[in-house]
Amino acid sequence: KEHQIRIQASGGLSDADIEKMVKDAESHAAEDKKRRETVEAKNQAESLVHSTEKSLKDYGDKVSETDRTAISDAIAALKSAAEATEPDAEDI
Repeated sequence: KEHQIRIQASGGLSDADIEKMVKDAESHAAEDKKRRETVEAKNQAESLVHSTEKSLKDYGDKVSETDRTAISDAIAALKSAAEATEPDAEDI
């Protein structure tokens, strides 16, 4: 035997509600994209800070004091940018 199942909404959204939701989503698309880019940049920054700190700890004795200082300063600047309350992807 073959059975067919049909699903129908018994009290769903009206066409006007759906249209409003679509327009809201479209109007926030750029904002959502910017937020996603910021989160991705922050995650990359945290990963880079971690790996650079580990490398500096493991191989710091093979690098000049001037280079170690420059690397430490760059790490501090990246941490500061990533930890900002509302960082912008370009800042990170």
